[in-house]
Amino acid sequence: MSRSSNDNQLDTCESAWLQHDATVYSALDRPLTPELLVQRVLPQRAIRMIGPWCFLDHFGPIDAQHYSLFDVAPHPHIGLQTITWLLSGQLMHLDSLGYEQSLRPGQLNLMTAGRGISHAEVAEQRPQTALHGLQLWCALPPAHEETEPRFDHYPTVPQFSLGQCSATLITGSYITPERRWHSPALSFTPHLALLLEANLADTISLQLKNEFEYGIYVLQGTLTVDTTTIPAHHLLSLGSQRNELTITLSADCTILILGGEPFAQPVKIWWNFVSASQQRVEQAQRDWEVGHPRFGEVHRYRSYHR
Repeated sequence: MSRSSNDNQLDTCESAWLQHDATVYSALDRPLTPELLVQRVLPQRAIRMIGPWCFLDHFGPIDAQHYSLFDVAPHPHIGLQTITWLLSGQLMHLDSLGYEQSLRPGQLNLMTAGRGISHAEVAEQRPQTALHGLQLWCALPPAHEETEPRFDHYPTVPQFSLGQCSATLITGSYITPERRWHSPALSFTPHLALLLEANLADTISLQLKNEFEYGIYVLQGTLTVDTTTIPAHHLLSLGSQRNELTITLSADCTILILGGEPFAQPVKIWWNFVSASQQRVEQAQRDWEVGHPRFGEVHRYRSYHR
């Protein structure tokens, strides 16, 4: 997914303090395409990263007759992994390595940009259900920024129960009383992306890692922590130094838990380029503008273009 090129000046977020210096941020309306707004959760002026996570967009639901609004043309990336996750609907991924991969709910598309790649994402033809999903960027640590680009599709990831909630481990690992769960997703730095869905209201205890930073984004419903209730389209930033957290989910609630070891310094982000080095970001921009072969070409994009 691509950031709008005019989205480099970020608005000041609304915030409210909770105990232990946790903070609530409202997602921001941002244009993904000229016709489609998304909820941008990360980055914001006051919160740049959660562990290695440096970007989170929440898109949809987009009803089936308006699928054509989701049409993200070929664009470049460096220094990150993109993770696309659907709650409903279907998408098609195309990239400069030659991959064409459809995506359905419960499946994971993971693209490692490394030294450079380009890709496009478009809604498939003849949809049957609304399009609703997430895209995340996980910054590569400096030692791996120049890794070879690659694309991985995972037909399944672990699913289990936490109390009455259904848990889906998109990336990383999580320990329950019964066992340690591991996502098959390729990773270069310790991190976690865990989706929880509650049909009925429930209170559960999350097991956390003291060295991780954590955040919880509420997609729908409400989340209550201590005496504070966080509504949909808001992010609860928890910081680090926590081993557990008790949370209450409302009925029909969906949340995304993000965690990971923090970077020594926030990464530089310009348009779709991510790096610890400002010079590397600027060079990527120049290379894209002159058609440098490091980014390749997405040859089949027009056959899907609306």
